[in-house]
Amino acid sequence: MKFQFLILIAVSLSVLLVSQVAESSYADVVSPSKQVKIGIDKSEVICKAHLVKVYRINADSIDCFTPTTAEKLIKSGIAKDIPKAKLDAKKSFRQNSPIGTINGFDTVKKFGSEGKFTSTPRTVEYLYVFEACANEKTVRVPEVLVTSDSEAKTVKLAKKIQANTCFTSSASIKAIDPKSISGVLTNKGIITDKLTELENNVSQLQGKLSVLKKSFSDVIPKDSTPLTADSKVMISTTGDEIVKLRAELNLAKGELNKYLFTLHSPQLPASQFAKQKLAFTGTPLEGTSAKILTVSKQTLGNTDTPDTVTGVKLYNVVFEACSGNDVLRAPEVRISSDNEEKTIKIAERIIANSCQMSAGKINALDANSITLEIANRADVSAKIIQLESNIGMLLDEQVQYQKELNKLVVLSVKPANYEEKVTELSSKIIDLRNQMRDLKFQLYGNLYEVYK
Repeated sequence: MKFQFLILIAVSLSVLLVSQVAESSYADVVSPSKQVKIGIDKSEVICKAHLVKVYRINADSIDCFTPTTAEKLIKSGIAKDIPKAKLDAKKSFRQNSPIGTINGFDTVKKFGSEGKFTSTPRTVEYLYVFEACANEKTVRVPEVLVTSDSEAKTVKLAKKIQANTCFTSSASIKAIDPKSISGVLTNKGIITDKLTELENNVSQLQGKLSVLKKSFSDVIPKDSTPLTADSKVMISTTGDEIVKLRAELNLAKGELNKYLFTLHSPQLPASQFAKQKLAFTGTPLEGTSAKILTVSKQTLGNTDTPDTVTGVKLYNVVFEACSGNDVLRAPEVRISSDNEEKTIKIAERIIANSCQMSAGKINALDANSITLEIANRADVSAKIIQLESNIGMLLDEQVQYQKELNKLVVLSVKPANYEEKVTELSSKIIDLRNQMRDLKFQLYGNLYEVYK
């Protein structure tokens, strides 16, 4: 009787635990406090998909609330600056269905896990082998909520699930009764849609920028022939558009990488986060170069101080930036003159042994004083490339283990060392998944710092 009572208490507590975790687990970004801890500015904090951001006046802080609570705070004068349209757009989040499914293949006692004999029911660690499937929409940063009669945990899978496809993975979880273990895909589609929207925005801006850059080829002389009046007007107009588009593209990339950065942050309490310090010093990559193609005085919309007063003129500088034998992932060009110095983020990587054409504007007394150089970003470029390479290798390795695990669990006749083999493959998959999560956190943190 006493033993049954203990089981009842354990089950009741586990139900409470599971319901609490399930209520807040929606394959989303980490909390605002954790975002601030990892280096996101308070004004740039992203709210979870079903919440909205408000500025609390008295507390001088930005926080996330449900649409209903946010509206009440705004009406009472406690908070401000949240458009009603944004509140309305967040309705019915919890009613949305997941955009994929989790199918349990097998639940195997982790090899060597015998549990602990105590006055309470014995808890054993199991491996839950499952198949994660996407419906008609690709699932970005898939997250699985795995629950049992003793524990509930969320698992962020290391790769996206392409639309109408599945792949096998595994998670470890403690349970009294292995039959109580189950999993559900918590992605509701909001984050997937947001990432797709941001990626499409970046892609569209890149396309527009590429067209404008190519238009320079038609007006830049192949020799030392002077520019015509029409060419100067075209360069001024196109240069203005390039500067504007490049700024928009940098902002769009910053927003995209901020989302990815917060989505891949480690699953740790906020108190364990340390604000990430990202250095951006280094030496130019060997073989990189920057060359001025033409310099012409701004002909349209020049609102600078009249030349007769200061002698300063605004110039359009069309240039090319070239990489050496390595990809230049965070290209920056420094333009200097006898009047000012500025750094231009080109916004697109430069593949090995190739060049990117772009344009910038700078004030100068003498056009001949204008110079160009690749800014010192070699360390960042090399770090990003290395992180991407490491993630790719780990992902390839994990895919192989997932295929082996899938073949093993669907066998009609299991081998004698079945539990041992499932434990071995699952442990490798879980370890690789954690390694990739940490590397992606570093990668998107670097990219966010570059473009924010």
